[in-house]
Amino acid sequence: MSMTSRDPFDVFVPLREAVSRFLDEGTLSPDRLMIMARSIPVDLIETENEYIIEASLTGIKPENVHVSATENAVTIRVGRRVHARHEDEGTYLRRERIERHAPEMVRTITLPSKIDESNVSADYEHGVLVIRVAKSEESKPKTIPLHVAKVPATR
Repeated sequence: MSMTSRDPFDVFVPLREAVSRFLDEGTLSPDRLMIMARSIPVDLIETENEYIIEASLTGIKPENVHVSATENAVTIRVGRRVHARHEDEGTYLRRERIERHAPEMVRTITLPSKIDESNVSADYEHGVLVIRVAKSEESKPKTIPLHVAKVPATR
């Protein structure tokens, strides 16, 4: 009768391998970064007459940026050309460049009030998109004149 001895710690081998992978790749693996990076980071600033949206689009060509506006929202659409892999390039050992995986990103920013869709401008410089959106006249704050009642003077 043949007895094979089995190490009682063999049940922990899958756990040890998972911990090793975690330590090798870290908490932000390329796959996780790809999911996080598919959103366009923006800052939204409100002034008395307009909203200013600043979006980081580092490495994006201006011809691939499209901005549209509706009643109270602005949409930024970034279309990137996917790089085709040619057979003569070889085999990937690692793929981390997001633009190869995510050909398009879209971000819609909902604004707190109606906007003047005909008065929207977009400027793009050094990877930063600045969109200026005028508030509609009806959504701008109205100044209410204060009427002071004259009280007869008493002596």
